[in-house]
Amino acid sequence: MQVASNPNLIGEVYTLFLATIINGGLALWVYNDSRLRERSRFWAVGTFFLPQAFFPLYFWNRMPDLIWTCPKCQRDNRAWSRKCRGCDQFYTAEETVARLHGYFNPSDPVVIFLVTFLFQEVARYIAIVAAEGFGALATTNLATYILPAPYFWSVKLFVGNVLIWLSLFCITGRYRRTVKSVGLKYSGSLTDLGLSLLIAPVLAFVSVGFVRGVGWFSEHTPLDWLTNLAHWEQQQWANSMPENFGDSAVILLGFVMIILLPVGEEILFRGIGYIGLAGRFGQAKGMVLSALLFAALHGYIRAFIPLVLGGVPMFLMGLTLAWLLVRTKSLIPCIITHSVVNLILILAYWG
Repeated sequence: MQVASNPNLIGEVYTLFLATIINGGLALWVYNDSRLRERSRFWAVGTFFLPQAFFPLYFWNRMPDLIWTCPKCQRDNRAWSRKCRGCDQFYTAEETVARLHGYFNPSDPVVIFLVTFLFQEVARYIAIVAAEGFGALATTNLATYILPAPYFWSVKLFVGNVLIWLSLFCITGRYRRTVKSVGLKYSGSLTDLGLSLLIAPVLAFVSVGFVRGVGWFSEHTPLDWLTNLAHWEQQQWANSMPENFGDSAVILLGFVMIILLPVGEEILFRGIGYIGLAGRFGQAKGMVLSALLFAALHGYIRAFIPLVLGGVPMFLMGLTLAWLLVRTKSLIPCIITHSVVNLILILAYWG
């Protein structure tokens, strides 16, 4: 069993402060929405103390907003509007009603992420028991326990399936839309595939550079607690990587990182996140906001400076993939790019 060294008191206080800021932001989001919809403020209080439960329950325990899509310019419009915001075309009430469907809310990617994270924590504790026995629950520091590679990737395999299932439920179950409406279709253009293969190495190169930058910063910062926090993140991933191609965990690693997570994350962040944000704020803001969301949910969660440094390549990647979706009108090139980036990063790690 490998356990990372515990952060000192300052680090624990800092982590608590950061968690308070995040929980407070989610609670404020719920509070402002509850005021507009005249719902109980209890949801905001619950979100502050247990965001993984109350935030998803609040936003998915109501009827989704309705919109109709303009057949001329494909712009999404509010249900009560008869004039398209994109091309100023007027339609009759019957025409707009016939095109009504659910409107992706900016909260949807956050809801899916929080629920997926909750499932991940439960699966992680089960994996710890499977690896160490029930005695580990009393004798092991569960927060800093480093899972062995086979158990780590088994958890990720479960999480990837939950992510895809929740995303598809959001699209087809909650909003009654088709998977084609979020770009799960192929245009048939070889140019789009070639563009994916050209973009992927550039994104991978940028990611490697920033990861090394985070490592360099962690080594040279005078703040021991910050170094320990960043090292825990790095140690978990380093310990989870198989030593060579002959390791049995390689199959799990490859399936999760090259197939499962790219598919799930592209459906979530581009298919649901970008399309929902672009429909509300416009294409340019939708690209930036979806990239920020992608970076925020991928960065280091225990220290602010590693979060910023680690989030930069994720933001650039999210922005590029959103642009690729706009250009190709398909998630397939985005999934291929994401998969190739992950493959290059895995090979670079072993190299």
